[in-house]
Amino acid sequence: MDAYYLTQALTAGLPVSVDCPFGFVRRRLHDELLPRLPAGTPVRRLMIECTECGTPGRPAAVRDGLCKRCREPDLA
Repeated sequence: MDAYYLTQALTAGLPVSVDCPFGFVRRRLHDELLPRLPAGTPVRRLMIECTECGTPGRPAAVRDGLCKRCREPDLA
């Protein structure tokens, strides 16, 4: 993305006053730059694998690269 495109997306059609600059820029970026997906488009979820045993899981479940079973091995 070039600087001209970004500048145009943020500054085209500016209101007379902006009460919350952060909120304005966040909303403008969301409305102008994010691609619009057609209705019914499946959502993709990120899956990673445990570096020890290769078990797939979501990033929250595979913390520090290890699944729960490898992070907390049975001591018995």
